[in-house]
Amino acid sequence: LLELTCKIYSMPKIIIHTNIKNEDIPDDFEEKVAQKVSEVVGYPIEIIYVSVTPGDRMIHNGSRDPMAFVDIDTALKFNEEVNPGYTVKFQEFFTKALNIPLSRLVLHYHDAKVSDYGVYRRAPEYKHEQYFSQ
Repeated sequence: LLELTCKIYSMPKIIIHTNIKNEDIPDDFEEKVAQKVSEVVGYPIEIIYVSVTPGDRMIHNGSRDPMAFVDIDTALKFNEEVNPGYTVKFQEFFTKALNIPLSRLVLHYHDAKVSDYGVYRRAPEYKHEQYFSQ
């Protein structure tokens, strides 16, 4: 069972909470997020999970101005050496995509264990065999 779990690899999970209304978020936003995460952390887009919760009641720095809180969870990718480089890339992407100032974006990285994920992956949905479950 442990060997099977290790072969599953990680599944980057991005949960975005924002007080921006749904109609003000681009229709293809989730796809663009998945593409950016794929570019930055180096996992294929097919194993990336993105969820957006628009219209949240949120406050940051005493203000309810438009903002986003982005939780990014994956295994074997985050640490104090690489996170600053990821931050620059994600800040540029999210502030532009959501039209918010840099001060209204919070990124939170979670370094999960590979064994924290349970998912069934097979062709044709998954194209990269190294990410198939056994």
